Amino acid sequence: MRYVSPTVLSMAVYGASGLAFVGANLLLARVLSTEQYALLTLLVALTTLGHHVAPMGLDAVVLRGRIEIGWPFLKRVAGVVTGVGVAVSLTAFLLYGLSPATATWLLAGTAAGGLMLVAGAHFQSQHRFLQSLALVMSQNLVLLLGAVVTIAVGSRAGDLSFHILTIGLVLAAAVGWALVLRERRASSENFTGVPWSEALALAGVSSAVMLFIQLERLVIPHLLTVEDLALFGVLGAIAGSVFRILQMGVGFGLPPRLRSATTVLERRELIARELRFAIMIAGVGAVSVLTLTPLIERWFLAGKYHLSTGLVVAALFSGVAKIAHAFARAIATAVATPRELAIVNGAGWMSVAVAVGAAFVAAPWGLTGVIYGIGLGWLAWAIAASALVMHHLRLPATVAVRSGVVD
Repeated sequence: MRYVSPTVLSMAVYGASGLAFVGANLLLARVLSTEQYALLTLLVALTTLGHHVAPMGLDAVVLRGRIEIGWPFLKRVAGVVTGVGVAVSLTAFLLYGLSPATATWLLAGTAAGGLMLVAGAHFQSQHRFLQSLALVMSQNLVLLLGAVVTIAVGSRAGDLSFHILTIGLVLAAAVGWALVLRERRASSENFTGVPWSEALALAGVSSAVMLFIQLERLVIPHLLTVEDLALFGVLGAIAGSVFRILQMGVGFGLPPRLRSATTVLERRELIARELRFAIMIAGVGAVSVLTLTPLIERWFLAGKYHLSTGLVVAALFSGVAKIAHAFARAIATAVATPRELAIVNGAGWMSVAVAVGAAFVAAPWGLTGVIYGIGLGWLAWAIAASALVMHHLRLPATVAVRSGVVD
């Protein structure tokens, strides 16, 4: 029987997109000053965090099949993402001293990216993974385009790449919703309202995840130096990309199939199969990162940035913790009750607090300490979420006996 795991398919697409992200970062790290590359790293992090928070859980509600898509829903989403975009850009303006023009570009990227994610969630809910991934991962290809254009015109500022990234998000949102509305025209008047209690619980989980993913980039300017932020940008591109691809692949492909599974045994077999793929790819990725990082540092970056073995190992620890969390979150997103989602949400924000506190305590050990501190927060959330949702994977007693499983 031929079987191609949607998680493996999504990871292949994420891998191609991840290569674009790595290429863009290495090119920009090479040609931009440390200060400009650090600023661009921060802006990309703020945009990514902002547009994942912007839908306020509406993308996850669409993924769970709980709402009808059409023009009335699009109007509601547009209002929500614009409001969140204003809040994100104003907060970034106050915390990081962005210029008004840059904050305005951030607002546009946040709102457009939020719209894009909701359109992508519609395709994901229908198991149309390639269409969804093409939308969601287009931003990395656009970032690579921005790097190429920056080099081609001889610019030494990070603004140009950031502006091209924002324009790419706007175009992706426009294309995504044009496709959705063309297909859903007949049901566009059936909008019955948003289940906000469920949406906000899912939004809390999603926001905590994205805050976690960008947390190093957000706290380093306050705990360490601009040089450390730039160094982390390079480290994240090289050592963190493999695990980020795995994390996103699991989170993208697993939830809709877990929801489609009709029995606990199907869920367990599905998770076991995907876990084997993840472990194999993580192992190969870790060896590759340890082997190739010194070569990239020496030959491509010309010694501009030094990634010590201890720093790379810290990134690998953080990556493993992220994969563990990805499986726990995928199960929760697919099968948890609204009450359980609220608890997972609370555990996530408590874990964010743990991560920030651990990063603060570990800051005297530099960037390595901060990475370990935030990785500890990822691990804490993975354990808490797993403990909460594991009962959804327990076999009934009669099935367990017939299968030879002892709980």
